Amino acid sequence: MNVEYAALEPKLKEILYNCLEQIRATKAALYLSNGEGPYSLVAQYGFRDNVRKIVALNDDLVDRLLTKRAPVVVNGLAAEPRFSELLYQSDTTRMLVAPIYSLGRLFGFVDMRDKAGQQPFEAADIDNAQRISEQFLELLASSRAAPDTSRQGSKQPVEEPSELRSPLVRLIEEARGSVARGSLRNRGEVRSLNEAQVNAGGAMLPALVALPNVVMASLNAFSTVGGTQIVCARATVSDEAASQFQAKVRAWLQKRGELDKVGQSTTVYPFGTNGPRIEAARLVSMLSAPVRVQNIPGIVLSVAFDAPPTPDSRSALERFLAQLEEVLRFAVSSDKLKSLMQRAAERLVEPDFQKYPVLAAHSSRVSDLAERLATLIDMSADDIETVRIAALVHDVGMRLINYDKLYRKEQLTSDDLNLFREHSLIGAAIIADSPLGGEIANIVLCHHERFDGTGYPNGVPGDQIPLGSRIIHLCETFDAMTAPDSYQTPVPAISALGKIRRSSGTQFDSVLTDKFVEMMSKP
Repeated sequence: MNVEYAALEPKLKEILYNCLEQIRATKAALYLSNGEGPYSLVAQYGFRDNVRKIVALNDDLVDRLLTKRAPVVVNGLAAEPRFSELLYQSDTTRMLVAPIYSLGRLFGFVDMRDKAGQQPFEAADIDNAQRISEQFLELLASSRAAPDTSRQGSKQPVEEPSELRSPLVRLIEEARGSVARGSLRNRGEVRSLNEAQVNAGGAMLPALVALPNVVMASLNAFSTVGGTQIVCARATVSDEAASQFQAKVRAWLQKRGELDKVGQSTTVYPFGTNGPRIEAARLVSMLSAPVRVQNIPGIVLSVAFDAPPTPDSRSALERFLAQLEEVLRFAVSSDKLKSLMQRAAERLVEPDFQKYPVLAAHSSRVSDLAERLATLIDMSADDIETVRIAALVHDVGMRLINYDKLYRKEQLTSDDLNLFREHSLIGAAIIADSPLGGEIANIVLCHHERFDGTGYPNGVPGDQIPLGSRIIHLCETFDAMTAPDSYQTPVPAISALGKIRRSSGTQFDSVLTDKFVEMMSKP
C-alpha cells in the first residue's frame, strides 16, 4: 500500500463502511492508483481471499468506468456477460462500482457487492455510492494524498497558451464536476421530461399491462404548461372508463399537491383492440406512485386493476417502478450529456475558428457528412452522436500549429508537412482533457490513418483504426477535394468520388467507401 494511503487507512475504512450502512452492500473494496500504475486495493471488508489486490489499467471494469464515467450496476450473473466471470470468481452475484474522478481522470473506484437480503442495487444506491466516492476524494485532497493525475497513462497533455485556455476553463471544470459525480444536476430551472424521454419510459408499459389483472397503466409527465401522458390499455377503453381513470390520477396528484395538467395524451393498445372492452366497472382498484428521476417533479406511474392487487402484483409493480426510474434517468442523463458535449465541441472550435472561417465551415460540413454516413451504416444513436461530435472537432489541433501561415502557403516544405501532421495528435491531447473525453480524442487522433497502415501519426492499419476515424477520413477528403473554399483546387463531386473509389482498400475502408459513394451518388 502507498505510504500516504497507509496513514489514512483508518479514515478510509470509516468511509468505506458507509457502503454497508447506507447501501447495505455486504462487501466493499476501495482501489486507488498513484496516477501512473494499476489500481491497488487500499481497504476492504466482507471479501475473503477472493478479493483482487490489483486491477490493471486495461481491465474490463476500468474500461467501462473510463468510457461511461458513471457507476457500473450489475444485478445478476447473467445480467452482463462481460462481468460474469468477475462476479463468479469472487462468489458474488450483484455489483455496484462507483468511480472516483480527480481533475477529469479516473483516480480510483469503490467496488460494492451483494446487497443485504439478496436485493438488487437500485437508483437510490447509485446516488449514495456517488456521495461516498466524493467523500473519499475530499479526504484524499485534504490530506494531499491525491497524485498528479496529469501524468496518468501514456498521453502527455499539450500545454495550451493561457489565452487559448481561458474560454474553456469554466466549461471544462463544470463538466468535470458534473460527470465525475455521475449526474448533471438541476440548476434551478423548471424541469420536465421531453416527449422523447416520456416515449422511452412509455415503451416499457406493455410489460406492465401484461401482468395479471392489470388492465390499464399510464406514465404521466406533468408540468405547468401541460406535459405528456402515455396510456397503455389491454383492450379498447370506454369513454367513461377513460374519464374515471384520469379523474383518479388527478385526485391522487391533487392530494399530494402535485401538478395535474395534461397537455398531450396518447393511448396505445399493444395487444390489439379485440379483447373484452374495458368499462368503468372493471377499474376495481388503482395504484399511483411518483417516479423519482433527478428531482424532476410531476412524473407519475398509475396502474388500474380489474381485481384487488395481490402481494405478488405489488412486488412486481415495485420492481417495474425501479426499472422505469433507471430507464428514465439514463434518458435524461444521456440528453444532458449530449447537450454538454455539443457545447464543449463548440467552445473548443471557438473563438479560435473565428479567425479561420474556412476551417470552421469545413468542420461543419464534415460533421454533417459523417453523421449521414454513420446513420446509413446503421450505427447506434449514441455512436452516431459520437461520430458527429468528433467530426466537428477533428481539426481543433490546427489552433496550435500556426494554421494561418500554413493554409496560405502555396508550397509546403517537408518541415511544414511534418508540423501539419501534428494537428491530429495535438487535437487529441486537447480533447482528452476536455469534457468530450477519451473516445472522441482517439477518433480525432486516428482520423488521418490509412487503411493500408501508411497514415499518420501512428501507422495504424485496417480495423484497428476506430470506425469513427475511418468515417471522418472519407468525409473530410471528399470535402477538401470539392469545397470551393478548399486549400486545393476544387474538382466536381463525380471526379472526387472516382478518386475515392480508386483508393478503396488502400487509403480508405472498402466497405465504407462503397457506402459513401452510394450516399453521395443519390440525388
